[in-house]
Amino acid sequence: MEPTALLDLFGLSTGEIERLLLIFSRLTGLFLAAPLFSRSVGPSRIKALLLIALTVVIYPLVPPWGGEGKGSIVAMGWAAITEVIIGAVFGMLIHWVLVAVQVAGGLMGFQMGLSMAMVMDPTSGVQEGVLSNILYMTALMLFLGFNGHHLMVEGIARSFATLPLGTGLPHTEDLLRGGVEMMVRMFKLALIIAAPVIGTTKLLYLGMGLINRASPQIQVFFVAMPIAQIIGFVVMGLTMTIFGQVMVSEMESFITAALHVLKL
Repeated sequence: MEPTALLDLFGLSTGEIERLLLIFSRLTGLFLAAPLFSRSVGPSRIKALLLIALTVVIYPLVPPWGGEGKGSIVAMGWAAITEVIIGAVFGMLIHWVLVAVQVAGGLMGFQMGLSMAMVMDPTSGVQEGVLSNILYMTALMLFLGFNGHHLMVEGIARSFATLPLGTGLPHTEDLLRGGVEMMVRMFKLALIIAAPVIGTTKLLYLGMGLINRASPQIQVFFVAMPIAQIIGFVVMGLTMTIFGQVMVSEMESFITAALHVLKL
């Protein structure tokens, strides 16, 4: 069957096919960088079907773009690359709230003597600390629990009205400034999450140092490591409720900030 006959079968023009491909490109960028979708979880065919389904659902809401139906391969290719970047930037900015949890896990693992305890994460294909993995999965469950994935898909759907196809990226200076500000917020959040464990373990090591200073014969640092791990896990357990409240609030804030950065 010839391509033109296939188009006639579905009742689509060349311009409408171009619009579908551009919508698909923006959603592809989102799936490459966003939480959950960017992880190697589940069969790839399911992700592909979900991507196609979202494209078909969002298509009626998207107005025609400037170069629609002109048949310019260069314009179409440049527009597709731009759409992938827009989706990827949006997903990446939201993903940073979970990256903050991974950074916090690394800091806490270092203070508790677990920095050498590495595991292979099958969903990302890289080695990471045990605490980083546990906290990331916990934060991901919180993200799904408060329907963060729904807000993310809603935001990318709204973007086609506020940032139409073919209009290019927002102003570069504003985009860079917003990205840097969100990165700073990410590291601040990581420090806030790790602060209770870091503070208690620092006090423990300070006390052990004073004991060792007063009585050098006592090898206190042989027992300091397991004590630091016990205290660290106890503090994590006591602050887990606060952790959940802070993470839900920050997830909403990061999604709002990502929409603001991209002028969505």
